[in-house]
Amino acid sequence: MNKRTPKREKTVNSTLSPITLTESPGSGSPQKNLTGPARIIKDIIADLYNNIQRWNSHHINGCSIVKQIASIKSDTPKISSIQLEESVNELYSVVQQLEINRNVFITLINQCEAFPKLPNVENPVFFSLEASNIAHYVNSISLAYINEFKTKKLILENIAFSKDTNDVMFLATYWTHQLNITGLSNFYLECLLVETGHRVIK
Repeated sequence: MNKRTPKREKTVNSTLSPITLTESPGSGSPQKNLTGPARIIKDIIADLYNNIQRWNSHHINGCSIVKQIASIKSDTPKISSIQLEESVNELYSVVQQLEINRNVFITLINQCEAFPKLPNVENPVFFSLEASNIAHYVNSISLAYINEFKTKKLILENIAFSKDTNDVMFLATYWTHQLNITGLSNFYLECLLVETGHRVIK
């Protein structure tokens, strides 16, 4: 998957802070200078993509930490250690960052609630998807990550106190695989990137 970051239209105000590269994957698209509802929706999809990339970075960092915690617990399953405490504190920091991402997903869902008020919502905004379809995709993706945050918070609250090695390994694996985020979420994201011109099919 092309990891270059979709670029927001600079003239649209937003409380979000997307990562911006010098060239957008959709920079060659005829939709580059969109206005009105189309621009707003395109920017929301850019925010969605950027937030997922930040989430992925924190998630990967957390994978290393839970693996380290599992290793420590397997060596000394009944003994609390300074190293274990440090690792748990690091995981706590990761979950705090993921909570910021979770809040952005909530904001995106709230923004999509305004889609029915857009003009000509019964017609495709770009090529094939109506505003209601785009809102459904954004909501579905966002809810998947919101639910995954609940899982990660639960793992944080339990992994350090699990006395059984198998339980610790299960929690570490549960963190890694992100079962709430399915292939359907990834498919929806890909559809949105293509639909809004952030990703060009050649």
